[in-house]
Amino acid sequence: MVSWKRFDGDDAAWDARIAGLPEASVFQSSSWARHKAASGWEALRLVRDGAAVQALVRRLPAGARLLWARGGPVGDPSAWDAGLRRELLRQAGGSAAYARVCPYRPADAAGEAALSAAGWRRPSRPLNPPTTYRLTLAAGPNPSANWAHNLRRGLGRCGPALPWDAPDPSEMERLYLALESYKGLAAQHRAASLASLVAGLGPRLIVRRIVVDGKTVAMRACGVFGPVAMDLLAAAAPEARKIYASYVLLAALLDEARRAGAQAYDLGGADPIAAKGVADFKKGTGARFVETLGEWDAAAPDFARGPVGALIAARMAS
Repeated sequence: MVSWKRFDGDDAAWDARIAGLPEASVFQSSSWARHKAASGWEALRLVRDGAAVQALVRRLPAGARLLWARGGPVGDPSAWDAGLRRELLRQAGGSAAYARVCPYRPADAAGEAALSAAGWRRPSRPLNPPTTYRLTLAAGPNPSANWAHNLRRGLGRCGPALPWDAPDPSEMERLYLALESYKGLAAQHRAASLASLVAGLGPRLIVRRIVVDGKTVAMRACGVFGPVAMDLLAAAAPEARKIYASYVLLAALLDEARRAGAQAYDLGGADPIAAKGVADFKKGTGARFVETLGEWDAAAPDFARGPVGALIAARMAS
């Protein structure tokens, strides 16, 4: 009987192992694990024929463990059996463990049935909605007329997006602080986490910025792994809205991701009611709206799943 086992190879071997599996993304890569290691997460990697998962583990008080597998498991959903759940919780060790997985596979009966039969359940408080916008890059750009018009406006007002090959985390943080202030948002990213992202992803991170009168007024970044580019960062000062900087930045990233070998660009989700402007912006690129399998959780002991899951979600979202 084929069973899940701990992966004992190095980072390069791990990346090679998962790069060809369906729905593999930068969140399951060794680069992401290096980034999250800076804030205390440890990588736990399990494999079996046709499937794999990288869960990040955080040690909690009293010997408990928290596991978070963003973008995983990947591969054949028929392989996501009960052995995966049991082995993740066992390998995490500790007095108790809570695990949450979030495969980016489009929602389908096969995937949902596999996770449910394996003992995973929908958490009462998901961290993110199970939706995204995905753009196929191979077919070339196909934006709406309005999106294309705004891109031309942006190119005329701010010029092309510039490479930011050595981004300054403090300057990136300044843009996020400005964004949070004028939109009334909760804290997004700070210099320390941005520095670890830049260092951890290295060449897998593509960053572009808009500079006006010597000052960076907007930036956007994506992470490329295998055939998929994931939108990771986007921040702008208030003045960037008047020059349509977001259109120029995203158009540049789409081109760069295509040149880097990506076949698809994942823009992430957006609530079409609460964040209609963001949803319209993403949809206007020609991206299609996709429902994904979303988040599932498990715990050992099992009775802790509900209350611990709600508590963890509240803390991770804060």
